[in-house]
Amino acid sequence: MSINTTPIFYLNLGGEMLYILRQRLKAQRIDVEKSIQVLDDVTLALLDPKTLSLIFEKTPLMDLASIRSILESVILCSIMKLDGNSMNKLFELMYTMVKYQLTTATGPREVVLITLNHTDAMRDMVTDENAHQCVSLVHQMIIDLYSNLTYEEIWKVRNECLQVLNPIKIRMTILLRLGLQNENATFNIGKQTYNERYEQKRSQIGNLKLTDVNCDETKFGSFELFGNRITLLGRNIYCPSYGNIPKSTLKPCLKRNSRQLMTDSGSKAELGMLALQLGTEETTYERPFSLNLYISDENMNSQNDGNELKENEEKLSENNASIDKEYKNKLENLCADLKDESTNIKQTMDLLKLLDEV
Repeated sequence: MSINTTPIFYLNLGGEMLYILRQRLKAQRIDVEKSIQVLDDVTLALLDPKTLSLIFEKTPLMDLASIRSILESVILCSIMKLDGNSMNKLFELMYTMVKYQLTTATGPREVVLITLNHTDAMRDMVTDENAHQCVSLVHQMIIDLYSNLTYEEIWKVRNECLQVLNPIKIRMTILLRLGLQNENATFNIGKQTYNERYEQKRSQIGNLKLTDVNCDETKFGSFELFGNRITLLGRNIYCPSYGNIPKSTLKPCLKRNSRQLMTDSGSKAELGMLALQLGTEETTYERPFSLNLYISDENMNSQNDGNELKENEEKLSENNASIDKEYKNKLENLCADLKDESTNIKQTMDLLKLLDEV
């Protein structure tokens, strides 16, 4: 059993957790400041040095219950409340996505790149410069650990993760819609932008370290801090642009620094991580809002345009109701001035009835 499996498992699950929380906060129209605070708190707890020191210990893979317990503590550190059903749904989605990513990975190098895609997303979600430094430290820890392992050792890490996730057989609407999953919950390999063909080269490079093999980074992905990972696995599948990210938008990120990331319009509009110090929750504390995750994941991929249209229709209906009320009041006042009381009542009722019919 490998002693290097837990970091891959933990960081990939944590990355998927942030993707889901971010999507649900947006879909349920939670206040922006509250959303930022939730994601700040969760990311801070996820990358807490004490937690990472435990995760990166040279020990066999933690059992699934222990890892879930740690991640539940991470989630509950925020101002957000999740009931039991929502918590279960969240972990079902997390497990299934990580299982899909590791199942369809084409080689050991891609396993590491999947993890780096998750840490890249964490960096893009934050605006705090200290948080960028924290994510950069985690990135370096990943490189230091896995670049000195052989291809076969990393492949063993991947297989151990899949062995733990093997009993998880959940169908996800988004995977089914994209043709990446079958009705029996097995996975398909979609259109590949990346392929190591490790099984074909296993006998040749299996005993070599990642650093011993000179790979073309434009084809097999970069391990640099702001490098192009090439593979789509590990990116946010709930993002509308998933799978359609042009290379021209990826190349400039090689030159971005933390300060530029802070001012990036997309990042600034969404998330700000690591703003609060993690503390002990008091028993009398009431969480400001509850987040519902116990829903069909099909709802997680509904178009924002549809939501906006519905919202506009609701506002228009409210405005029309307000205008109708104003006209009714004016008509009542006119009738009161021109007619006696009995006639006033009769005509006002007739006019209101006419308006209601119209």
